[in-house]
Amino acid sequence: MCPEIFGLSTYGIMCAVGVAAASTFAVLRADRIGYDRKNIAWFIVSALVGLIIGSKLVFFISRLPYLAGIHAGSERYIEELVEAGYVFFGGVLGAYAGLIVRCKVIRASLHPVLNFFTPAFAFFHGFGRIGCFCAGCCYGIEVEHFGFVVNDVRRFPVQLVESAFEFLMFFALLCIEKKMEQKKKSPKLSFYYLMTYSFVRFNLEFLRGDAARGFFGPLSTSQWIALIIIISGIVSRIVPALLKRRGKSRP
Repeated sequence: MCPEIFGLSTYGIMCAVGVAAASTFAVLRADRIGYDRKNIAWFIVSALVGLIIGSKLVFFISRLPYLAGIHAGSERYIEELVEAGYVFFGGVLGAYAGLIVRCKVIRASLHPVLNFFTPAFAFFHGFGRIGCFCAGCCYGIEVEHFGFVVNDVRRFPVQLVESAFEFLMFFALLCIEKKMEQKKKSPKLSFYYLMTYSFVRFNLEFLRGDAARGFFGPLSTSQWIALIIIISGIVSRIVPALLKRRGKSRP
């Protein structure tokens, strides 16, 4: 583990690298969506604001049982809210929310914007999870042989596994985008990414060894969010199909 480099948080450095890399990627292909770089920059700012708010909000929710035992307004309570960690799942959803708000403000078409930025989200997240690994947070379960030592305990590198998935998803989304454009179809990248990430994240949570992420019953906060997204995604596909079939069956 390497929590600091030259006195700076490695986690913060990797997140900054991720933001820079994802933003550069988005700006360099701005012509694909028909916006100038200034507009792309505003979309990036909106996504970042949403990411920070969403990641903090979900972390706060996950810590509610712990915060319930602390006097509201105390120094410890405020420190927990301000300096405590982030939840990437909440950050991804918050970033999408930021883009949606920006689209509403400038009256832009929503789905092309979400599809355009989705690969950048996966790209950023890959760097962020490397930061988690370096900082020693979000660590995996205890293992005997394969793994890395965190606080004198050998643990499974679940952060690196998720990082590898995010980078693979980044390239997969670009391939899907290209193939769908050749067929002149909407790629729906945001749907594919959220469904795939939710499924992977749900299962990776079983390999996590840190309790700080919060639990509600038998599942972690992120697993509940993943389930909600998966179920919502399935319903969003099944219901329209059933309605369409029902309409065709009418005389």
